[in-house]
Amino acid sequence: MQNFELNQHGENVSVSFIRDSETLKELSQQWLEREVIAMDTEFDRTNTYFHKLSLIQIYDGDQIWFIDTLEFEDLSELKPVIESESLIKVFHSCSEDLEALFNSYHFQCNSIFDSQIAASFCDMGISLGYLRLIELFMGISLDKEQTKTDWMQRPLQEEQLIYAAQDVQFLLPAYYKLRDQLLEKGFFDYVMEDTASVFEAVSSPENFDQFYLRIKGTFRLNAKQTNRLKYLASWREQLARLKNTPKTFIFRDNQLLDICQKNNPKMSDLLEAGCHRASIRKYGAELLAMIDNADSIAEEYWPTPVKAFHKIQNGKSMLKRIRDIANLVADENRIPQDVLSNKRLLEYYIMQQMHLAVRPNRFWNEWRKELLSTSFEQVFASPH
Repeated sequence: MQNFELNQHGENVSVSFIRDSETLKELSQQWLEREVIAMDTEFDRTNTYFHKLSLIQIYDGDQIWFIDTLEFEDLSELKPVIESESLIKVFHSCSEDLEALFNSYHFQCNSIFDSQIAASFCDMGISLGYLRLIELFMGISLDKEQTKTDWMQRPLQEEQLIYAAQDVQFLLPAYYKLRDQLLEKGFFDYVMEDTASVFEAVSSPENFDQFYLRIKGTFRLNAKQTNRLKYLASWREQLARLKNTPKTFIFRDNQLLDICQKNNPKMSDLLEAGCHRASIRKYGAELLAMIDNADSIAEEYWPTPVKAFHKIQNGKSMLKRIRDIANLVADENRIPQDVLSNKRLLEYYIMQQMHLAVRPNRFWNEWRKELLSTSFEQVFASPH
């Protein structure tokens, strides 16, 4: 794959491949002297649990650089850049990029600026896509035909390389526009903290015993069935990582829920639940053994059944009260209401205050606590 000139949309930018660690080290030292760079990654996750990184793109304001990750045994020379607290790295919708970098290289991602999160603070909507962001800011319509392309093939095609380059080419101009608006509004630090919360969510040590809380419909189970699901969800998660295969390739959530509700589950019940025959052959006996193991645990160690929020006493009225408070605080601080809080976050707060089992929510972070905690606590201190 050769270096090339990107000269579309009235821009002329050189795109070069970094082919050895020494060059990467030299460039990393140069990037560390800058204020900000733009970054993106391309990967495949079709048939694996972990991302298979294919390409890392970096735009430093002068030139676009491609790191073909398939040509490097490790990227330790890039570590100081990713972990630097003084150098801002701009991504768009960064969750999977950060997860891929963390799981592939154990990079601790610091000072990440997510332009999608930033756009939401600038009242441009939740989950604004990169194409729409660039169209709004630059008046440029980009081609996204390569979104579903095979990034593991080599050589990469010209269309793929142009697509990958454009994914960072316009991030820096967008960053400066967003940054200026955020600084004027006083929201820049909020964006940085929210992006840090994204990284915390994808990198924190996992408590496998809590994975059952991520499965929708768990509230339908009694204590015995919930204990079974706790064991099965933990087992499936660890197996998926060990085999590097998607969890759905083992058993799906609804299948685990169905099996947990059987009195004495058998292989035939797995078929009845819609489990794939290949999954039954590979993992069926182990799944049934895990259920037997769970059933042997003394009842006093079973988890409390998960409560559906709509069945929590006074839950609906408390939700309305704190939602009204959150919306008032949002308006007073000129923060879009759906950025400050949403239904999932508010339900999380209520369930946490009531000491109920609930899936963690990393966005209940310091700046939101500072704005909302005191008023929220008054709701729980007063009669319902």
